[in-house]
Amino acid sequence: MVDYVEVGVGDSKASARFTDVTFITGVGKSTFLDIINRVVSNIGKKVPKTSQSWSLYLQRGDVSYYISASKWRVRQIVSVKGEEVVFEYIPTKPIHRLLKPIEVALTSADVIIPMVETQEHVSVVAEEDIERVNGLLASARKSLGARVYMLGPYISPRSLVDASAVRVDKLDRHARNLAGVLSYLALHKPTAYDSIRASLRKLGLSVSVGLAKPGKIGVFVTSKNQKMPLSRAPCSVKYLLSIATALEMKPDILLIDNFDYCLTRKAAEVLSSLFKQKPSKIVAEIHNEDVADWLDLPNKSIVEVRL
Repeated sequence: MVDYVEVGVGDSKASARFTDVTFITGVGKSTFLDIINRVVSNIGKKVPKTSQSWSLYLQRGDVSYYISASKWRVRQIVSVKGEEVVFEYIPTKPIHRLLKPIEVALTSADVIIPMVETQEHVSVVAEEDIERVNGLLASARKSLGARVYMLGPYISPRSLVDASAVRVDKLDRHARNLAGVLSYLALHKPTAYDSIRASLRKLGLSVSVGLAKPGKIGVFVTSKNQKMPLSRAPCSVKYLLSIATALEMKPDILLIDNFDYCLTRKAAEVLSSLFKQKPSKIVAEIHNEDVADWLDLPNKSIVEVRL
């Protein structure tokens, strides 16, 4: 789990030390979250393509990672207990190299925390160095790797989903597949589904999942006087359902863009209870700092960014 992050865009930098719930204010908040998401959720995969220069520093204990990326050069520095491994990738050539602790051409240095693979002939001594370096890199991947989910900036769930095409691995960023995820939880993880329903009942509402018409699964929200399709539920209800469902998927870090877009005090009370129960770290972008006071949490912080 990452403890500390520093994001750079052009000449600007912003940093945050994560608490249980970290509220992000200021300028460039969405960019701050997006860069964290694109890197931490893709360790071992290709570096995201970019049209602007950006950087990210991550730290957890004595393990750290730094990436500086532009369309001309990508440099990565991995440090484990003071031992550094440095990579360089030049897209225009392309050149893939390990620069430290030894210099050698690589098969691929355009991966987030790459492993050292080379097609060059190397000496026996170099092979031993490469084996040791890959051990450090594997340790860094394990330490900094995390299940990261991101929601927002807008939530727009559909009321119906094809029964034959239910995706259950995670919510998409705008919770469009929320009906499918709720259907899966209702069938295969009823305890998680019941927990989500219990959260909604605190608002005086209930949620139900069922066959709406042939081949289609539907989700409905019901109050004392009205039954409505999920897509027509109040904005605060859709946000609460989406966040509660995302937490049941057990991410290490849940990033929420536009958290206070339609948050109500009552929904904030329910979310406070959820955040206390779940081990996920929450990093939420807000426009109104007063919203942080709506959530009764023992370990929260407000971080201002300027990107």
